[in-house]
Amino acid sequence: MIIQKVYAAVSPIFEFSGITTINDLITWITNLLIILGFGLVVVFLALGFIRFITSQGDKEATAQAQKWVSYSALGGIGLLAVYTIRAIILNVTGADLPGEGGN
Repeated sequence: MIIQKVYAAVSPIFEFSGITTINDLITWITNLLIILGFGLVVVFLALGFIRFITSQGDKEATAQAQKWVSYSALGGIGLLAVYTIRAIILNVTGADLPGEGGN
């Protein structure tokens, strides 16, 4: 027989994380992006408030600080919407939610 059967074992993509499928990898990446996004929202909110405090009544600086706070709050709301939509899609499709595991 010229052609023989070959058997392959599934091994984790990244040994340290236990990621074994492309879906696990995509979930891990989206979780990372959401966490980094919320971190940036907190940083920009803090910077906006610092700019607001240090504006010392200057109307232009106060308006600029207000924009920073407004845009970072909108970014936080947007990230919360992305997180919620992702959870809804995972529930509707019956996929495992991150952190719950599955068999």
